[in-house]
This record gives sequence, structure tokens and C-alpha cells, in this order.
Amino acid sequence: MTTDPSYNERPDPDRPGDRPGGEGGYGSDSYGGGSMPPAPPPPGYGDQGRPQVGEPRNGLGLAGLVCGIIAVALSLVPVLNVFTWPLGILAIVFGAIGWSRVNKGQATNKGQAITGLVLGIVSFFTFCLIYAVIGGGSGEYVDYNMAPFWMGPV
Repeated sequence: MTTDPSYNERPDPDRPGDRPGGEGGYGSDSYGGGSMPPAPPPPGYGDQGRPQVGEPRNGLGLAGLVCGIIAVALSLVPVLNVFTWPLGILAIVFGAIGWSRVNKGQATNKGQAITGLVLGIVSFFTFCLIYAVIGGGSGEYVDYNMAPFWMGPV
């Protein structure tokens, strides 16, 4: 059994030493808990548009993939083939930049970036191939070596 008389006594809230927080009330260190840490500051006014430190920058790899898919799909259509070479070049550029960001650790979409790069290259070769086939199969043949003879007398 204990001989301490304060063992069975309840704390009296009217006495300053018996308050749950000790002398200082809430937030004092009488029970060893201490006060809560302050809340983190709110984000700055101009930080909404910029990526945070740990946030991956996957935009260019994804843009390269989308441009590459559209360029390959349109490169198979002869009339729309004219519009594919800019998309193919954009896919190559965006895919290459996205891949370099992955290698630097700034992005996480290596597969998308490489696929966009490859699709851009494929669409460019498809563009060239379609025009070579259309030009070769047109049936018109111009012999430029014969040009001086068919012009007639001067």
C-alpha cells in the first residue's frame, strides 16, 4: 500500500497546480506532451502553375506520344498525309525531350516518351514512302534529258 496521501486525491480544477495543463493551462509541458507543432504555411500566391519539387514532369513525353499516334494514323491517308510531317517532327522533338527528362530523373514516363519518338520517326518514313509510291505510280513520265529537243527552233 502507498503512504502518499495525494495518491487517492482527485485534482482540483480550482487550484492552479491541479489543472490538466499545469500552471499554464493548455499547451504547457506539465505532462510532457508539450504543445502541437505549428501548421505549415499555405502555398504561395504564384505557385499554382509550376510543378512542385517532387512532382514528375511528364507533359512532353505524353505530347510526343499523342502527336506520334495522330501522325502515324494520318500518314496512311494520302490526302491528309501532307499534315503529318509537322506532327511527326513534333513527336520526335517532344519524345526526345521527354526521354532526356526521364534520364535526368525529372519525369517517370520513359515508355511514352520512347514510343512517341519512334512513332514520329515511323510517320515521317511513312510520309516519304506514300509520296514515293504515289509519284512512282502516277503514270506520267517526264524525260528531262529530252527537254532541249522538244522545245522547237529558237
